[in-house]
Amino acid sequence: MIDQKSLYIANFNCTFGKDNEPMLNYFETIILPAFKLSQVRESKGNKYFFDNVNLIMVNGKFMLSGLLIKRTKLEVKSIYTEEGLKATNEVYPSDPYSYFLINLQNHRMVIVKNQKGSPNLGNFSATANFLLKNYIREFNKQVERKEDKLPMANLNIVAIPFEDAIKKELRNVKKINNLILRFYPLNGDVEKKGVFTHLREMLDEVESESGFTQINTPDNKEKVVELLDDTQGLVKPSLRVVYNNGSSKTLRDDSFTEEMKIPLDDEDGLHENMENIAGKVINKEEFNEASEENRSIYDKFFGALMNIFNG
Repeated sequence: MIDQKSLYIANFNCTFGKDNEPMLNYFETIILPAFKLSQVRESKGNKYFFDNVNLIMVNGKFMLSGLLIKRTKLEVKSIYTEEGLKATNEVYPSDPYSYFLINLQNHRMVIVKNQKGSPNLGNFSATANFLLKNYIREFNKQVERKEDKLPMANLNIVAIPFEDAIKKELRNVKKINNLILRFYPLNGDVEKKGVFTHLREMLDEVESESGFTQINTPDNKEKVVELLDDTQGLVKPSLRVVYNNGSSKTLRDDSFTEEMKIPLDDEDGLHENMENIAGKVINKEEFNEASEENRSIYDKFFGALMNIFNG
């Protein structure tokens, strides 16, 4: 049966070590084997793990594809029948999942939730960090020489903001208490907004890998929308806001991403659905835009990726 699934675009920004080497430097030795681990991350009574992780090629571009599975239990405490509400105590196992696809040329990614309750971008980020950390730690336990040890991963997964989604979220906001922009080492990306570049240059001058800037009580919502739209997943934003009804909330990057719909047939195979997902996003600028540095890094490792693909 064909059903409309929710699709989200994000930036899978991963660097390695003190020098923040690009992800593809360690794709074969860390990323791929770590993601293929059968280890399970547990959180709040749920279990998360990756499955069917593969290197695929779509329109001549290499992508890393797979499933994020959430193993959980559904508790049924009551049921309504013709006789009225009836108490019950039943537990059913459930394994909702999401598809993921990472464009290796520019490390943009999509996650597609298969159903209600499927794992989200935050679950993916936590599971990816868990697997990378465990793989590197276990590998380094078996290595004596310091120069042979694997570097630690610095992974930041940030949703790509969309102007319309930002405007919609801020529509009922009465006041913005503060706007915080957090900076992290980039993986070959080049920011278009000069103010971001200037702030990163300041971090470089003082030899710092990360930092943040805070703007208090900004009143110009239109300029805030422009600023958030310009981050493009290369800066991690958060806003502390007060709504018109008096409630307050902290909005993060995933509050401003666009939820797109993609028709998938539950009866189709994994490979076919992955191709359908790739076909949906392959021409979207947010998924395909790549800097010259991105392209240079990708071209350098294209042969190695081809060997893995054919191997």
